[in-house]
Amino acid sequence: MIRLLKWVPVVLALAFLVGLTTPVMAAETQGKIKSVTADKNQFVMTDNDGKDWTFDMKEKAKISVDDKEVKLEDLKAGDKVTVTYGKEGEKLIAKEVRAKR
Repeated sequence: MIRLLKWVPVVLALAFLVGLTTPVMAAETQGKIKSVTADKNQFVMTDNDGKDWTFDMKEKAKISVDDKEVKLEDLKAGDKVTVTYGKEGEKLIAKEVRAKR
């Protein structure tokens, strides 16, 4: 029992560190905007291999075009984008979209 009590703080500390690093483990991909559906907070991007990716947007997601902050509806088909995203279940959630025209 005493040995178990010694390990509890260690396990809690590790769990805390894992919780902090999980949001940092976002992936990033590049491609071109294929379509934007602003009323559904979604856009479709085609990557360099021709694969289409459908992303949902969070309200607090950062979107910029040429380093100027914009709204989702300001993205246009053909914009070159770099998308930082995470997964929630089967959905891809865009956390940041950086576009170049």
